[in-house]
Amino acid sequence: MRVLFAILLSCILSLNLFFYSEELQGYSATLATQNAASTARIEGLRSLGYYKYEYKDDNLNFRNAVLHFQSDSNLTADGIAGKHFQSALNKRLQLGKGVAYNDYVKKSPSSKIWLTINKSNKILTVYWNKTAIKKYPVAIGRTNFVTPEGKFRIKSKVVNPRWSGGGHAEPVNGGDKKNPLGYRWLGLTIGNKNKYGIHGNNNPYSIGQNISRGCIRMLNPDVEDLYNKVNKNTIVWIGSDNDLRRWGVFQNSIIN
Repeated sequence: MRVLFAILLSCILSLNLFFYSEELQGYSATLATQNAASTARIEGLRSLGYYKYEYKDDNLNFRNAVLHFQSDSNLTADGIAGKHFQSALNKRLQLGKGVAYNDYVKKSPSSKIWLTINKSNKILTVYWNKTAIKKYPVAIGRTNFVTPEGKFRIKSKVVNPRWSGGGHAEPVNGGDKKNPLGYRWLGLTIGNKNKYGIHGNNNPYSIGQNISRGCIRMLNPDVEDLYNKVNKNTIVWIGSDNDLRRWGVFQNSIIN
């Protein structure tokens, strides 16, 4: 009986080891496929000029590349490399490196530079008359601090703005890496106070989210680039994708 039990136990152990080995091989194959897909996405983004070594954090470099690609493609800029991202990437790789924005403006409010902020897709677009010339991913206000919608203008420009603390934290001097406003401030004509604006940040992972207290956040290199493109009195339209369409601005996805 003991011999029979030992043989039976040995058989059970052998079967368990077999199934474990099969499961491990399956997991390894899945992991290898995922790694290959990730490498292919990085190489694709690099070949199109999106992947840059701006940070020591490779995950952040990849996320920023995805955000900028999504913005240029008029996809929702959330930093997630999902199926829409992959479809758009495949199409862009077929088309080549040059960017052709899929925007249409019925009637421009300015013959020169003006801006839109699409809250649905979290994209800030720079137009010259009716032509889109640059797009950036942004973060907007969270549920209890909604980013106002409407047609505004830039009323102030500040390099290295000081953060007051917003009434809930200690103030932070301008130029400090911990400053939530980053290195640039573009104040907007919303209300009587200088409460709302387009600015940099101290948390690049926040871009692509509904996370601010109503302002429009940008990556620091992006807001510095934008700062040099605009002047006081530049027109800024802020709204949902439906709002912008109602105002005659159509920002169509590359995969539509």
